[in-house]
Amino acid sequence: MIAQQHFGFDPAPVADLVHWTDVIDGALYPDARTAVEMEAPAMKLTMVIESAPDHGFVPNLIPLLATKPLGEILEAPFVAPLLPPLLKRHELSIEILKQRTECKDGTIFFDITDHDLEGYNKFIPYYLHPESVYSVGLSKSSFRVKVSVGSNPWAPQQPEVNLARICERYGGGGHARVGAISFNVNQHAAAIKASQEIVAELRAAIRKK
Repeated sequence: MIAQQHFGFDPAPVADLVHWTDVIDGALYPDARTAVEMEAPAMKLTMVIESAPDHGFVPNLIPLLATKPLGEILEAPFVAPLLPPLLKRHELSIEILKQRTECKDGTIFFDITDHDLEGYNKFIPYYLHPESVYSVGLSKSSFRVKVSVGSNPWAPQQPEVNLARICERYGGGGHARVGAISFNVNQHAAAIKASQEIVAELRAAIRKK
């Protein structure tokens, strides 16, 4: 408002950018479909930015963000070739998680340590299982095995378990609604044990309600 009133700044050309920046930064998606299906140009562009191949990508992008619609930016020569392989990987991750996720007593569990999918979209499990309240997932990279513990932002009932406290017991952390634990890459068995214990605890909490 100050920039508009005192300096004549017209926010209209960047209104879409501002809207989606707020949504993506705060994970304020109205539903799991918006977060996962990547229909909006802003979602596609975010995917490219997060996988930017070099440090010069974002500086080159900034002038376009200030002057062009997001859909048009996706067609820029230094942006367009990067998107198809990212979308293909995203679609593959949805298919793999469709096969691997199991939802019981409001809690999803999955193990994708045999796939290179650590950077998967964290909302996919809730997209596949809208009835869920919590999720516990195992993933693996070259340097760690990760236990991800989360809660469904669109859950049919309010998540009440403090996930950070659970993760802290295993040397991890987070906050009330999402947490994680990192294990050394050679501590796979310990990660599996922790994930199974957490799943059992969350499922028991749901059954008590």
